[in-house]
Amino acid sequence: MIKDVEVLDIKQMRANGMYIADIALTTGYSEPTIRKWLRHEGPIRRKRGKRRPSKLDPHKDYIMGRMADGVFNCEVLQIELKARGYTGGKTILKDFVAPFRKQFKVQAVKRFETGPGEQGQMDWGYLGTFEIDGRLRKVYAFSLVLSYSRYRVVCLTTSMDLETVLLGHQKCFEALGGAPEEIVYDNMKTVTTGRDMEFKPIWQQRFADFALYYEFKPRACSPGKPRSKGKIERSIGYLKDNFCPGRRFSDLTDLNQQLQAWLDNVANTKIHGTTFERPVDRLPHETLKPLPQRPFVTHLRFARRVSIDCFVSYNGVLYSVPWHLAGGEVWVEEVTGGQLRFWWHGQEAACHEMPRDGSRRVFDPEHVVGLPEAQRQNRASGLIQCYPEVEKRSLGVYDQLAEVSGE
Repeated sequence: MIKDVEVLDIKQMRANGMYIADIALTTGYSEPTIRKWLRHEGPIRRKRGKRRPSKLDPHKDYIMGRMADGVFNCEVLQIELKARGYTGGKTILKDFVAPFRKQFKVQAVKRFETGPGEQGQMDWGYLGTFEIDGRLRKVYAFSLVLSYSRYRVVCLTTSMDLETVLLGHQKCFEALGGAPEEIVYDNMKTVTTGRDMEFKPIWQQRFADFALYYEFKPRACSPGKPRSKGKIERSIGYLKDNFCPGRRFSDLTDLNQQLQAWLDNVANTKIHGTTFERPVDRLPHETLKPLPQRPFVTHLRFARRVSIDCFVSYNGVLYSVPWHLAGGEVWVEEVTGGQLRFWWHGQEAACHEMPRDGSRRVFDPEHVVGLPEAQRQNRASGLIQCYPEVEKRSLGVYDQLAEVSGE
C-alpha cells in the first residue's frame, strides 16, 4: 500500500518536471498507479480494524533511529533489541523493517545535483589488450568527473593496483588544480575492504591516509547500486564509444596524448545534455580544495631491463641510467610531478623528468662518466657498446691502400 509521504514525493517530482515514466522508474510503482495518485486529492483513507498491541511497539522509536543511521540488518537489530528487553521473534521485526528498506533503496538511486566543488565520481574502464613495450598488456582508464561541471579527467594505465589508484588521483588533481569535497566510488578492493556490522564501509588504510592528506571525503556506493554514481558510469561509456573505436597508437604515452587532445577538444567542450553548458565553461566555477605543497608519496614501481647501451624503456621513452647497470635490471618508480626514479638494489640510481615535449629519449651525460676506461678494461665482454671517435687520417692513406689492393 502506498504511503502519504510517497504520494507527496510523487506530486513533487511531477511539479519539478519529471516525466511519469521516470517517476515510475524511480519509485518502483507502475505508470497507471502514478497517474492515479497524481489525480488523488486529500489524505489516503484506509479501513482499519482493531489493532492488537505488538511486542515491537515499545521499541519502534529505537528501530527508526537505527534505520536513520543506515542499519537495516534484522539480525543486528534483534541482538540490540534483546539487550533492551525485546522478547518477540525476527519475523515481526522483518515485516516492520521491510517497507523502510524499500524506501531507502529507492531514495539511494534518485538523481540529484551537487553544487560547485562538492563532489567528484571515480571509476575504472577497461579499453582492451594491446602490445606495449613489446608485451601484450591490458589498458585501463582511470576516470574522474566533477559532478557539478561534468568536467572529465582521464589517464590510461596498465594496472589497477592501489598505488596506481593513488597516482591516478594525484594526476587528476594536478590537472584540475584541486580536489572536490567528496569522491564517490564503487566497492573496489583498493578503496574499501568490506562493510562492518552497521553496513558502513571499511576503508583501506593507505587509501584512507591518502584521502585525509588531500582532505576529501570518500563515499562508497551501496553494493549493486551503480546508478548512485551515474555521472561517471555514463562518462566511461562515452569514452569507449567515442574515443576508442579505430584508435591507433605507438605506445601508452602516445595514447595518453591522443586522449588528452580528445578531452580538450571534444569531451569537455561539447554541450552537456543535462546542464546545457560546456564542462570547460563550468569548470572555473568549481570551488576545489587547494592541493598540499608536497604530493603524497606513492610507491608505484615496475621492473625493467637495462639495454646494453645503458637505457631503460618506459611508456615508449628511453631514459639513461649509469653505465655500470647495462644488461641488468632496475625498478622504475613513477612519482607525482612527472618524475621517474630508477632503483637498483634499494638505492636510487637515477632520476629523470618525464618529457612533456614529445621527446623519446632522455639522457644524462653523468651516466657515462668513466665509460671509455671501463670499455677498455672489459673489451672482451662486449656488454657495453660504445662508439669511440674514429681516428682522423689523411685521404692519401686510403689511396695507397686502394693501389695495394689493385695490384
